[in-house]
Amino acid sequence: MNNMEIKRKKRVLLGIDFIGSNYKNGRDSILKWWKYISKDDVFDCIVGVSNFCGRYDPLPGGNGATPADIVKDLNKIIPQKRLFQWTSDIDDDLLNVVKHNGYQSVPFYNSFNYGSVINRMLLLTFSHNCDYLVRIDPGTMPNEKVSFTQLMQEHEKIIKGDIYTIVSRKYEKRLALRDIFVKKGLEMRHAELVQQYTGINTFSQITGGALLTQKSPGIPAICFPYGQGLTLVWGSDDGIYQILPETMEKSRMLNGFPVKRFDNIGKLKKSTEYYRGIIGAVFLNAICAGKCRSEAENMADLFMQQLKEKILDSKKCIYMDRDHNWFKNFTRNNIAPSLFLDSIIKGYRNYKILLQEWTEICKILKNLIVKKTNP
Repeated sequence: MNNMEIKRKKRVLLGIDFIGSNYKNGRDSILKWWKYISKDDVFDCIVGVSNFCGRYDPLPGGNGATPADIVKDLNKIIPQKRLFQWTSDIDDDLLNVVKHNGYQSVPFYNSFNYGSVINRMLLLTFSHNCDYLVRIDPGTMPNEKVSFTQLMQEHEKIIKGDIYTIVSRKYEKRLALRDIFVKKGLEMRHAELVQQYTGINTFSQITGGALLTQKSPGIPAICFPYGQGLTLVWGSDDGIYQILPETMEKSRMLNGFPVKRFDNIGKLKKSTEYYRGIIGAVFLNAICAGKCRSEAENMADLFMQQLKEKILDSKKCIYMDRDHNWFKNFTRNNIAPSLFLDSIIKGYRNYKILLQEWTEICKILKNLIVKKTNP
């Protein structure tokens, strides 16, 4: 067999983003997944790490560890040539290139938000000549009942080279939607209410941290500028693909071989923080459907009213939030103020342009990203 007949291995970027408060879980997850994927040699795998701080700055919410410490820890097992890291000190240079080349959209924002995480990962995937992005979250680990090759081959069969197809697994023994604030026995009603107002079926939800797989250069997620508290819109990096016209018919969550979690809850959040994100998803869904701002706000208000009066357990919320005035403070205006909603509208408008410019932006940033993301 001559060299022309030898097929190149498909290249996969295993991507993860984590901050200081989940540093240990993030590190442990990467190491568990690397050992798992290294057992197979069908795919050529590398690891991409994203952090929203400078390379030598303390990770947000941590105990002083830096992204440089991450590289040092991971290089004990992962070869240097297999590990690439994106930190915030490269953002301005990349965004300036986009602007100076005449593009009107912003592919990611400096402040942490879910859409910017996945868009960074997709840019890393394309720049380092990978065929697929496979994303995981801190606190996850492989299901050893199946090989990574078998999982990827199933994903490949579904995707069939189509960048509009997004595939993920689900978490073992839990939904991506949390119900820790919900009255006992109303978990199903809670999920149904969220689906009614966000358009995302939480029982078959594309899950960002459960091996979400895209064909490079992929379809970007919606990212948002900073808006009075980080603009973290629930589902905006995963479930959103199931309501967007470009991808809704081609997005699948697979039930087989769910992704295990050794951290079952994930990052701890107050009820106000968590439901700000879901209210944001309600508002975004209405905007995507062509509703004006006032109509979208009305939808968010209706959702809040039903959630507060019928679904949430005030005792659990008071305990988790450490707020004895929780019932009074848990209002849409307090949780999702105007600046937060402004950022969602801006992010969606940016996204409609980004969809048209995405592939070209990937191309013009490729060489610079390669240069700046080597550890």
